[in-house]
Amino acid sequence: MMTARAAMADESIDIAELIRQIRQGQPAAAEQLFRFYEPEIRAEIRYRLRSSAVRRVVDSQDICQSVMISFFLRVGAGQYEIAEPQELLQLLLKIARNKTNDAYRAQLADKRDVRRVQSLDAAKEVGQRPGPENVPAEAAEMTDLLEELERQLSTQEFEIATLRRQGFQWDEIGEQLGESPEALRKRFHRAIERIGRNLTPWF
Repeated sequence: MMTARAAMADESIDIAELIRQIRQGQPAAAEQLFRFYEPEIRAEIRYRLRSSAVRRVVDSQDICQSVMISFFLRVGAGQYEIAEPQELLQLLLKIARNKTNDAYRAQLADKRDVRRVQSLDAAKEVGQRPGPENVPAEAAEMTDLLEELERQLSTQEFEIATLRRQGFQWDEIGEQLGESPEALRKRFHRAIERIGRNLTPWF
């Protein structure tokens, strides 16, 4: 299986094209991107979960799934501009770090004693784990989530999302809509964040 680091050394991998296909709602592109980057994301999460006490309450596979759902929804809605494999890898690793920290802080906020909680990995049956073989189904599910997210956008927000999927930059969108590009970008991103959090706890 080709990983992200192998992809970065392979000039035939066109990240910008994969992003374009994801924005068009093509699950195969999401599956391909997931397979490239999943090993690096999992490695980063495992590094952050060095403490055995933390690993008892924070599941690395769940966090990895959270990272990819969050990324696919945002990129599908036109929130990110990414053209290089290294840039994408760094973004995904940053999301992974934030998700891992958030998951552990949530456990602490619940005042749970991490030394006494049964390991989540041990508590789940192997057949229930969302491993790489389930990536196509997960990619299709993310497409459904993106469609629902877009249904909840306002008329102007949906127009912005459509223009972003078509490759328009923020200055071009601002000119078309007669507003400040920065104001449109911030308003659009706030809408995506709000709706995304309502749709899924993974956002």
